[in-house]
Amino acid sequence: MLRVVYGAVAMSAGVIVFSFLQEREKMEDKEIESARRPVSTELFFQAMENMPYLSNQQRLEMRRFWRNLTKKHQRRLVRSNNNDLKNTEEELTIDHLVLRDVQGFAQEYKRVFPDIFPEKQVLEAAEIAADPAKRVSTTWSGFMDSTSTMILSTGKRLNHIAKDTKDEVQFAMHRTVRKVLESALNIVATRLKQTLKDPDMPSYLKSNIDIAIEQFMPDVKIEIFRKTRELFGQDIPTNKMEEIDNSHKSRGESALPSGQGDVNVVPVANQRFCFFRHLRGHILHHLFPHDKTIWRSFKDPWWIAYTSVGLLPAVGQLWWIFLFMIKDKTNEHQLCQFIVGFKAAQFVTLGIMHMMFGICMYVMCVVQGSMLACQDGGGPSLSEGTASFFVLQIVLVWAAFFRLPYTKRPLETTLYRTKLMDLRDCGVFHDAFGNEVHLNRGGYLVKFCGYETVSFIVIMALAGLVLWLPFEPWQRQALFYWIRTAYGLFSFPFLIFKIPVLAKVLMHTRQMGYNEQGDTVRFIVKKRVD
Repeated sequence: MLRVVYGAVAMSAGVIVFSFLQEREKMEDKEIESARRPVSTELFFQAMENMPYLSNQQRLEMRRFWRNLTKKHQRRLVRSNNNDLKNTEEELTIDHLVLRDVQGFAQEYKRVFPDIFPEKQVLEAAEIAADPAKRVSTTWSGFMDSTSTMILSTGKRLNHIAKDTKDEVQFAMHRTVRKVLESALNIVATRLKQTLKDPDMPSYLKSNIDIAIEQFMPDVKIEIFRKTRELFGQDIPTNKMEEIDNSHKSRGESALPSGQGDVNVVPVANQRFCFFRHLRGHILHHLFPHDKTIWRSFKDPWWIAYTSVGLLPAVGQLWWIFLFMIKDKTNEHQLCQFIVGFKAAQFVTLGIMHMMFGICMYVMCVVQGSMLACQDGGGPSLSEGTASFFVLQIVLVWAAFFRLPYTKRPLETTLYRTKLMDLRDCGVFHDAFGNEVHLNRGGYLVKFCGYETVSFIVIMALAGLVLWLPFEPWQRQALFYWIRTAYGLFSFPFLIFKIPVLAKVLMHTRQMGYNEQGDTVRFIVKKRVD
């Protein structure tokens, strides 16, 4: 019984709200139609003559006002006729004076002549001249105007009703699914706490498990709720993007060019530098494509070639500097991808590979039967030029972390906001120059800036100790080699951001890629039929 009563109350409230919105829309339509009523010179002067309470000075000012208004209107007509870029709708709206033009020019005129200009009388005369009863029109034109107005109003109202109905259905379904998922995730979190704990485990370790799960679970919810928004049509659907992509390809253009088809296209390269633009687009599109998964990229020979260059011990350092120069540093996902990829490459090259090279060099010295060979250049060492590149790499990582709070995140349309979204958007500040600083950009990755700082302090302390102690030059070079290797091994924790599922949960970035022209676009994977 209570459900029936609640349903009736909800239905009544919906009818009342719909009626109120319908009446408000009618009033807005009337105001718009009233402002578009034409005002002719003959009817304006006729209305002015029928106002006997006007003084001679007021009549003179009103005539002067009307002459200035018509001159301004004529100049606007001349400019519009000479401008070929004006569309047909704009040309139709400026063929004659309407009540809105009179009202706007009267406000400007009043600011210039506040003491002598009779604004109230001018608006009254314009209102009388714009009265439909004063205009000479045929019965057929009046019938056509009223019919077209009724059709347009009915069409707009039906479109609004359909849109509101669709939004309400999506809202109800999304809200129900969200509640079910949130309850299920809470149950999973509770059982996960019980599973990971052991009766003989120390109490502080048990409490840390609870804290870790409670801190990590909101990030999981954010990503799951984002997927539900995509399923319920809150983002641009893939099939629609494919239609746009195919339409551009049919005209000989690349997928999703700048400013067309996608609101999140970020053009970076200058159109004047054609060769650099094509080279940049080729490198970025094959390394970070917008329409290929990592498994499909494994089959791309260009991806293998460009990735292998970044892993080379000597050339890889210059390659990553070049990538930092050509990549889009205004997008959150692209900058996070650069930081993670660069640190992962440092772990492989500076850490693993240089550690293996150093061990092999020491083994060669042992095989030769004398450790003096290591002093003569046969052992691992770090020269001054290589050390400068190493310092440049550290500066590059710091520059990327410094740029991360200033990056942009693609807008996501939602039916309603949740507490998690509000908490995620609250860290917005402004620097001394007025630029927005988002402290939540990159998710947990920006917190690794502290870890990078600690690693840098440790490396600098070891380097200072080596310079302070009385070592031979070949000893310092060898020690600097192993200090650089230790810095590369310190990059191991960044590998967690290379795991696809964990990367989305930890960074909360909207996956982006590059098209053939090097523009930053949303990541879209087309379904392939095997």
